[in-house]
Amino acid sequence: MRPKLIAGALYATLLGMATLAFAEEPKGFRDVSWGVSEETLRFRLPIQSCDVIDPAVEFGARRCRASRGVTFGDITPHAVFFYFRNDMLVAWQVVTPPRLREQVAKLLIAQYGQPTTVYANDHATWTGQTTDLDFVGTAGQDRIVAVTKAELVAHEADREIARARRGPK
Repeated sequence: MRPKLIAGALYATLLGMATLAFAEEPKGFRDVSWGVSEETLRFRLPIQSCDVIDPAVEFGARRCRASRGVTFGDITPHAVFFYFRNDMLVAWQVVTPPRLREQVAKLLIAQYGQPTTVYANDHATWTGQTTDLDFVGTAGQDRIVAVTKAELVAHEADREIARARRGPK
């Protein structure tokens, strides 16, 4: 009996390691890679609308909302947004209902491995070499945001410029 328990534990450990070995950071959204144009995105996914946004407030300078039929894995989210800077995809966001939190967590771990950092209150981050992915769960809605490191730098620069324009407090 004892050898079966040890073998089972070893098998579970190896499966866990295999999952981590194959876990990757986001390379974009599904088959839409980072850096593609809005036109390419529209060719690959149905888009409901696109608008100019304030880059000091949100990622990118333009945001597109996917049509209702776009899924995240096998999950049908409330909304999916794509963010563009200089007509290149730099971030995406998926908004889901809290009742799907466990299903979303399983999907994220299967796709990207264990989070790099787990915070209190249903918040986890996956930090990669070129991309960060953040999950934040709240009572009203859960958000998954993937953003390129280059966009994080550009966004922070936009925020600094906006702060400078407002002047000292």
